Amino acid sequence: MGPVRVIAVTGLKGGVGKTSTAVNLAALAASEGWRVILWDLDPQGAATYCLNLKQKLKGGASKLFRGTRDGLAGVARTTDVDNLAVVPADSSVREVDKVLWASTKPTKLVRRLIAGVDKDADVVIIDCPPGLSPVVEAVANVADLLLVPVVPEPLPFRALARYEEFLTDTKAASPKIVAPFLSMVDRNLPMHRRIEAEVLTSGRFLNAAIPTSSAVARMGEEQVPAVLGAPRSLAASEYRKLWAEAMERAGL
Repeated sequence: MGPVRVIAVTGLKGGVGKTSTAVNLAALAASEGWRVILWDLDPQGAATYCLNLKQKLKGGASKLFRGTRDGLAGVARTTDVDNLAVVPADSSVREVDKVLWASTKPTKLVRRLIAGVDKDADVVIIDCPPGLSPVVEAVANVADLLLVPVVPEPLPFRALARYEEFLTDTKAASPKIVAPFLSMVDRNLPMHRRIEAEVLTSGRFLNAAIPTSSAVARMGEEQVPAVLGAPRSLAASEYRKLWAEAMERAGL
């Protein structure tokens, strides 16, 4: 195996399918035999919950980032999915921004935590909090790929442009590793159909387009990734397409 690959699901807006993407891609990667750590960096802890784990980070986020524990592997918890472990999120994750603001080398803190899992993982998938913050900037600095879900409506596209400007202005990441894709597509809506057609001919987005789906919506109730609970659903098919594209982009 080569070095650990880091794939972050990120972006300016919340409520666009970011967490469901992180969870389903992590499950797909694990089902293919990759050793995966899903790092839940969103204080809401939805990724943790969707994998049937308690939203409790042992020792808290500040202690993890200050290096008094054995890195991500020391706090990762196994899941019901073989090869998939989760670094859970709880309310302490809100403190991460303060820790990174106070550090003279915030990216180094994140890089050290990820470097420490090379014996335990092949892939680290990060569910980032929405918005522009020190956490997002630091993660962008260490990621091999930044997946950005975009709902096919005007405001999410404006948010994508602002997010890309942020990455450029802060020099956090090369535009080459930013990979937007359509999410929560409702083909009953003329606007969604029109924008999807425009996007897919532009070549700027990945080809996968995740639809609105009851299989994805049930994840919050069933606590099972849609790709495992409803593998024949259209959403699962598109997640598989997205994972194939992500692997290629990340060099897996």
